[in-house]
Amino acid sequence: MRRVAALHYHPDGYGTAGKPIIGRRVAGEEFLRALVRHGGLQALRALVQDRAQAEAFRAHVAAIDPVLETSAHTYEDPAGFDDAGMIFVPGAAMSTYAWWRRRHRQDAFSLCGVTHTTATDRAMDAIGDLLVAPLQPWDALVCTSRAALGMVRRLLDEQGAYLRDRFGTGRIEGPLLAEIPLGVDTASFAPLPEARQRWRERLGIGAEDVAAIVVGRLSQVTKFTPAPMYLALERAAQGASRRMHLILAGYFEPEQARGVFLDGAAALCPSVTVHHVDATEPSARREIWSAADLFTLPVDNVQETFGLAPVEAMAAGLPVVVTDWDGFRDTVEEGVHGFRIPTLMGGPGADLALRYAAGMDAYSNYVLGASLGVAMDIPRAAEAYRTLVEDADRRRAMGAAAAAHARARYDWAAVIPRYLDLFDQLAELRRGGGERTPPQPGREPVPLRPDPMRIFADYPTTAIAREMRFALAPGAGLDALRARARVPGVVGRGSLLPTERQLVAMLTRLAEGPATAAELAALAPPGRGARGLVWLLKYDLVRRID
Repeated sequence: MRRVAALHYHPDGYGTAGKPIIGRRVAGEEFLRALVRHGGLQALRALVQDRAQAEAFRAHVAAIDPVLETSAHTYEDPAGFDDAGMIFVPGAAMSTYAWWRRRHRQDAFSLCGVTHTTATDRAMDAIGDLLVAPLQPWDALVCTSRAALGMVRRLLDEQGAYLRDRFGTGRIEGPLLAEIPLGVDTASFAPLPEARQRWRERLGIGAEDVAAIVVGRLSQVTKFTPAPMYLALERAAQGASRRMHLILAGYFEPEQARGVFLDGAAALCPSVTVHHVDATEPSARREIWSAADLFTLPVDNVQETFGLAPVEAMAAGLPVVVTDWDGFRDTVEEGVHGFRIPTLMGGPGADLALRYAAGMDAYSNYVLGASLGVAMDIPRAAEAYRTLVEDADRRRAMGAAAAAHARARYDWAAVIPRYLDLFDQLAELRRGGGERTPPQPGREPVPLRPDPMRIFADYPTTAIAREMRFALAPGAGLDALRARARVPGVVGRGSLLPTERQLVAMLTRLAEGPATAAELAALAPPGRGARGLVWLLKYDLVRRID
């Protein structure tokens, strides 16, 4: 069977080059590469806004597989996706695409979105809109972890209860919810012995020293509060038989976070030697893993939903010490691949929600405020660090188990087939029918984005009608048409009008005698004919006759 896939393509969603390295960009970049490499595709389509995006898409795919058939289609050509059967959207905001599809045919193809950050107001609105937009049983939202799935279900449950109460209806449903993790190219994280020696010499890490590493965005606001980690590291370092190092590999966001991380380390873990490496540089990003003996990331922030970094660390053969939090709870098996440190959440949160919703707090203050109510077990973290520092055999065993686990479950070669199975499931549901809220004849398919000529019908004296009759204005013809068209401002949005040849055909017909609007409009493509007739009337090339 010929397998064709499609995705909504915008360069910002599928590339990290020249941009801050954030989770959704890394995930999008890796997903596209993996879909091309492991999807068994004969063709890949893209939904784009313009020619520049189309060219960027073709170049992007060609760099991965120069022989894969590609095509790009704008929103004006939904039929270009009928053979694909689905369009992947790199986020949870699927409602726009569902309304767009409704103008075409709701059973033409499925839509599949994926969660990234779910804590922003925009993300929550997008998830809530899934119950209002015309999503169908053959659409799906992929949640990347059990924690993300639980959050989405709670949000939809609350929104659904409100909608049922508000409108007195019994059935409120959204798309299918599926759980599929993010993936990594595990081979690209294989340890590099030469890089290990080079980086450890550069940083002054001795052969018997033990280095922990944090890789990612160094932000207390949107990633994690470093102070508890420092307290645990200091407890582990005191009395340790080996010198301990901590490598902070990433970039500070915002730059003021430099003091939070570096000054905080100096104050709270003076027994640990702390290094900062700017891992946004490609070679450093690839090599720095090899300098470490263990990975740690004690996230306490609701911004996180899956967490790629621990999976990347496991692929690099590192044991991990992470908080028992969000997606980490799925990816790391306690005592096998490393340690998951228990977390506790508590305190009020309604005030945070109110201030954020009212615009009193920015998103950064909202998530930072929420992290105040999250704590990890510092003694347990210190014990985990001490275990891995003192026991080289345990480090090696856990690192080997982690690498095998990452290859088996989180390599894209294992993840992409799960997406393909989901796409096949959606296709089967589509074939089974059961369309929800089909468009009704005479009604707007997209109520809040209607045809302006219909919704503003009370503005003009009258509207054009098929039976209206028109005649050629005195002196009208090709020369007059071209003279009008040369005047600045006369041909605004000319691509929406009939061609010059089609307009001349209208004038030629009227030279034979009066004609109806229906007859004249038929001389140009549907929709453009009537618009072209009004344009001729607008510039006194034709006249209405009673």
